Amino acid sequence: MALEIEVKQLQQELALVDLLTRNRARAVGDAIELLLVKLGPLKLKMYQEDGHAMAHLHIDYGHHNHVASYSIHDLKRLAGTLDTKYDRTVRDWIAKNRDKLLETWRAMQSGTDPSGLIGELAGDV
Repeated sequence: MALEIEVKQLQQELALVDLLTRNRARAVGDAIELLLVKLGPLKLKMYQEDGHAMAHLHIDYGHHNHVASYSIHDLKRLAGTLDTKYDRTVRDWIAKNRDKLLETWRAMQSGTDPSGLIGELAGDV
């Protein structure tokens, strides 16, 4: 059991290094894309989007982009579909990181660099 916990912790730490050392923000059309975390086959992303007042995340599953989006405030799925086990994972992770996600959202929407906030997000649920 201890080895399993150590392996999971190592995976989390390596994922964090991966997130912090890659070019996280890139232009997608007229929006800036920011990869927040990878949770197994899921990628949780945030965009700097004009005209989007509600703080939300986009979810990629495997090689499929934008399979769902979730509100940060109330954890509701706004669009798309996601398997129940992943739906729960996404909601739990958002709930655990809500304050930092809202801070990241505000920074992105105002054009401020949110890079320093990414390292403060929990990598697991």
